[in-house]
Amino acid sequence: MRTQLFVAMLFLIFSVGCKGQTPEQKKQMEEMQKNAENLQKDMEKKALEAQRQYDSVMNSPQVKKIMQQTEAMEAQAKIDRDKRAAEKQEKVQKPNIPKKDYDEYLVSKGNAKKFDNWAYGEADIMMGGFATRITDPGYYKKIGTVKADGSFNLQLPAIVDIKKNGIANSRWLSCGYFGDKGKIEYSNTNTGVKVGYIQIKKNENLVGFLSIASSLELIEGWNPIQGHYHDIPGYRLEWFYVTGETSVKGQCVKENRYGEGKDFDITTVFDMQLKPGWNLLKREYDGPRIFVDWGEGEHNKHSYYKEEKITVAPSMLSNAKWIFRAN
Repeated sequence: MRTQLFVAMLFLIFSVGCKGQTPEQKKQMEEMQKNAENLQKDMEKKALEAQRQYDSVMNSPQVKKIMQQTEAMEAQAKIDRDKRAAEKQEKVQKPNIPKKDYDEYLVSKGNAKKFDNWAYGEADIMMGGFATRITDPGYYKKIGTVKADGSFNLQLPAIVDIKKNGIANSRWLSCGYFGDKGKIEYSNTNTGVKVGYIQIKKNENLVGFLSIASSLELIEGWNPIQGHYHDIPGYRLEWFYVTGETSVKGQCVKENRYGEGKDFDITTVFDMQLKPGWNLLKREYDGPRIFVDWGEGEHNKHSYYKEEKITVAPSMLSNAKWIFRAN
């Protein structure tokens, strides 16, 4: 570019300088102009040769292959960027639905009090709820020990001091606490009640939770917040302590209202005769179901049991299993 400007300037000088010159000077200027013209032609020739060489290189099979590879890489990079952007948007719009992962669970063989592959060393089996607040002294009581080999024993307290309201106000053995409707009759409404939830601790640190059920899926699939369960029939066993004998008979209907095509009710049927002391309650899921498609794919389609039955198990059932869930 600079050379072309230089040549143009020479032509301008020649055109101006030729006026009022002697023949000798005019001859010199004409010779200089001729040299400038030759220089321009030589430059144009070299430019054409350079362009020819460039075109030859760019049209060679090797360069074409490199260009194709580059275009393919750029196209793949765009696909990857678009995919990441779509995944990010999808993560924002969709609820986080965790995959089933049973690695955090241990299940006994039959109802033997032992967990294979126990890796937490010796730990304490604790039961909570023996005081008003969780921060109060004596809220937790030790009821057993898990040995280093995974075997364990537990002994429920013989006497429990219950200072709460009667059984009709229990959140687990009455209607209304979770927004459900119905009627339950008690032969003794003054009976106090306590739920025996069990934890496992080591050096005051929570290790996990101990449950009893017919299968692991019963513990993993239960939703205590929304009060419904899906996927597999079976039962859970829970310890309840009552201060006096009473019968509990009736039913509660929990209305689940999620929108058109997603409404369903769960009916809880109570049929129990509770004895003073500890009772092993059986929550059983079986019978008719209702199918609900929550949308967003196959992973969010479930069949929900329309009814759960609560009775009293006379003792530990033969096909029940102890289930540990790590914290």
